[in-house]
Amino acid sequence: MSRIHSLEINNFRGLKHFEHIFTNQSFVCLIGRGDSGKSTILNALDAVLSPNWYYRFYDTDFYDGNTNEPILIETSIRDVPDELLSDTKFGLYKRLLNENNEIIDDFFEETPGCIDILTIRLTVEDDLEPKWHVVSNREGQEEIEIRASDRARFNLFIISDYIDRHFTWGKGSPLYALLKRGFEDIDTDGILVNANRKAYQNMNQPDAFAAFNDIISKIKKTAASLGLPIEVLQALIDLKNILVTEGNISLHDNTKIPFRLKGKGTRRLLSIAIQLELVKAEGGIILIDEVEQGLEPDRVKFLVKQLKKSSKGQVFVTTHSNNVLVELDANNIFLKKENQNGLFSFNEHFQGCLRRNPNAFFAKRVIVCEGATEVGICRALDNYRIKNDSSNIEHLGISLVDGTGSRFVEYCVAFKNAGFDVCAFCDSDDSDIKKKKIQLEENGIKVIDCNDGNSIEQQLFHDLPWSKVRVLLEYAAKEKSYQSITTQLSVTALDSLEDSDDNRKLIGEKAKGQKEEKGWFKNIEHGEKIGTIWFDSLNEIKNTRLFREYEELMAWIDKK
Repeated sequence: MSRIHSLEINNFRGLKHFEHIFTNQSFVCLIGRGDSGKSTILNALDAVLSPNWYYRFYDTDFYDGNTNEPILIETSIRDVPDELLSDTKFGLYKRLLNENNEIIDDFFEETPGCIDILTIRLTVEDDLEPKWHVVSNREGQEEIEIRASDRARFNLFIISDYIDRHFTWGKGSPLYALLKRGFEDIDTDGILVNANRKAYQNMNQPDAFAAFNDIISKIKKTAASLGLPIEVLQALIDLKNILVTEGNISLHDNTKIPFRLKGKGTRRLLSIAIQLELVKAEGGIILIDEVEQGLEPDRVKFLVKQLKKSSKGQVFVTTHSNNVLVELDANNIFLKKENQNGLFSFNEHFQGCLRRNPNAFFAKRVIVCEGATEVGICRALDNYRIKNDSSNIEHLGISLVDGTGSRFVEYCVAFKNAGFDVCAFCDSDDSDIKKKKIQLEENGIKVIDCNDGNSIEQQLFHDLPWSKVRVLLEYAAKEKSYQSITTQLSVTALDSLEDSDDNRKLIGEKAKGQKEEKGWFKNIEHGEKIGTIWFDSLNEIKNTRLFREYEELMAWIDKK
């Protein structure tokens, strides 16, 4: 049940240097923007543990095409098959991993919590010839070559756009590995040869090719005229064209259509099924690039659930799909940022955020909103930008995150630690959050908030022109009921309210709400409505805090 413990990559494709420790993670989902290196990580794993005796490399596989610096891919593997740890194989090269501190020891100082690992290194120099070795840092010990047949014991397979061979019993395919596992003491190659012979005999019946008889008769006659008499000439299947090495024994559906001709999603699912069957008994490592490709949302969600349940083996996937993320635990997700040499791993504190805001994990930058009202306001701002021919915030790689009030500061800090550029959009009425804003700013997070002591509702009713205050009152009355709003404001009719500081203060407090009475605008839809009114009033509210908040949001969104 081999698993990748750690991986180091040097000078391979878009990665100058990369390293990460995966510990004993059974399911790894790599996310990140395009060209961040996710697929390259999978390709590196595929190369370093390739079961093929030869793996083709090109000059373009070198970082920046620089063949003067060799490609080095090194992985340490835990739960190594016992036969590979025997002294006749690589037992003298095994290393010890201390699971308590993730330190690898080359000197056999065994302590509780230590397990055996092997470190495999792939080197490719400018001659483009790949070389695989088992290595350790033990002084005086030279590295030892590991052959394809031994690398095949790790059972690593990659799902890509070129998986047709997975549906055949050709050597090196997962179906071939399953056959060998089922007939360990029998000549499996002989089984395949005999299967081909039987197929040959069944296909070559005398009447199967009657349509060719006239042509054959003419050819025989012409051949005889040239001095080549032929007693029997017939059309039959040439056995050389169905040699087992050509993988012609393959899976077909009930209509006798080869699975290699099926749609991409169906082919990928069948390939994954074959590999899961293989790892059930022996374990293994499955690599799936863009797991959602070719699959409807419901099918990909179900697939991810099943892959997570797989108790044996290890699965690496890449994705750009929200449908994948919402089915995962936060600690399954690893973020690869461009120009970073490792991965950021999320923890359980992100779980709620992951369910509510999966799109944010694919963004470059995030605006963490204190609550749903602020999320709606930012959506209204985006609509205002589009209407005025400015860039959509999503086109700028910006996503909105609902901080749900209580998790607001935590989300800000966590996204910042993950390498995101973060803006915090919040009220100024929560004393606990107020104390932590200095911490946010010290961490390089832009904080955009109201005047001291004000919620966003209080700021709105303080700064907006009275005509827009009336619009908001009518909207609240429609949503909450006219009577509930007039009762809260102690008036018989909203029209009786006049513009005054006291009335603005009262309306703002009631709109904000208290613990026992929910506020008027506490969801995204309401936030979008009040945001629309806000941004339609910009010419009337200059020199107010609301106008400065608008300017600060726009400046952060448009910064280069």
